[in-house]
Amino acid sequence: MKRRILVIIASFVILIAIIAFMIIKFGSGFQKEDKITIFTTIYPEYDFAKAIVGDKMEIVRLIGPGVEIHTYEPSSKDMIRIAEADAFIYTGDDMEPWASKIIEAIEEYPVDIVDTSKNIEMIDSDEFMEEYSLLEEISHEEEHYEEEERDGHIWMNPQNAVIMIDTILEEIVKLDPENKEFYEENARKYQEEILALDKEIEETLKENHVDVLVFGGEFAYSYFCQRYNLGVVSCYTACGEHSDPSISRIKKVIEYINQNQISKIFYEELSEGQISQMISEETKADAEVFNTLHNVTQEEIENQEGYISIMRENLKKIIEKKS
Repeated sequence: MKRRILVIIASFVILIAIIAFMIIKFGSGFQKEDKITIFTTIYPEYDFAKAIVGDKMEIVRLIGPGVEIHTYEPSSKDMIRIAEADAFIYTGDDMEPWASKIIEAIEEYPVDIVDTSKNIEMIDSDEFMEEYSLLEEISHEEEHYEEEERDGHIWMNPQNAVIMIDTILEEIVKLDPENKEFYEENARKYQEEILALDKEIEETLKENHVDVLVFGGEFAYSYFCQRYNLGVVSCYTACGEHSDPSISRIKKVIEYINQNQISKIFYEELSEGQISQMISEETKADAEVFNTLHNVTQEEIENQEGYISIMRENLKKIIEKKS
């Protein structure tokens, strides 16, 4: 009996020791996360927010590596996770119409909603094409959408990226005013780097006499082309789930490439680029990915690539001579 009692006591002591060890080693796991948590929808906001906060906040990207944003649908699990966060940052209704479902689901929760497009002049896709497209006017029979469409890829103009950072910074300082100077300094440094990139792109395009870009995939480049005053030759007029371009329009693109000795035709990341590849076979133009930063691959994450390095890679592809 005495031996049995000793065994029970010894077991109890061992159990207490194990619990104590677990609390010491994994104590934070038994407590609510102290860090402020911000959910961002796509990569640009994630990259900008991370650059501002460093390790002082938890920045979570809603859409994981390799996921196509245009076909994304938020799950109930996503909404629950966001409802437990401090802020939800998105790119605007033009880019993410599905974000309205999230906002409606979390409206009763104390989560700040931040639209990074709020201080940016949006581009109407039809008006842009009328001004910048170098092909003949698109007939209403060839391409006609019932609703006005605005391009939501605002970050493709680096000057807009600077405005987006200001919007994100405002929210971050609101959540943590004690570290205001730290956040402002980080934001200022990143904005300076982006403005330097903007100047680099502008000067490099001029030095290499680039004044036209040709696109075979869905068109998400209005802000980039407008910023650098580039003419556009495109199979599509917008980015989204519209019908494939007509055969006559594809022929016009092929004719333009051949007549003007164009060396590159671009398409979006996360796309097979079938039309671009087909046009490449009919011309001497190489089909290349022009990354819009909707999302990044796991490889790009592992290589710690960010907005600036990816935009610089796009520039490199534009000016690279055909091998």
